Amino acid sequence: MTYKNYPLAECARAVDKILRESPDGTAFFQKWTCVRCGERVTGNVPNELFTMGHHEERADGSFCGGITDIMKTGCNYAVHMAIGGLADMKPKGSA
Repeated sequence: MTYKNYPLAECARAVDKILRESPDGTAFFQKWTCVRCGERVTGNVPNELFTMGHHEERADGSFCGGITDIMKTGCNYAVHMAIGGLADMKPKGSA
């Protein structure tokens, strides 16, 4: 599968605008394509962009260890909105 990556500076401008215009508690997570194995990686630090990305564990549980220069390859991001959708619905029952 081919993933769409954008220049880091472009992503920085976009997420800055998203965080300014979105409700408190909204977060983004940086995504990049690992240069070693080709898997899509989602970072685990919210609301930060990094210039280098380390890919530890692959989807199958094996170790990758690839280090990607995000300044060269670009990146993308996933946004987690603080409100709306299923996240705002109270669960039914007593689980």
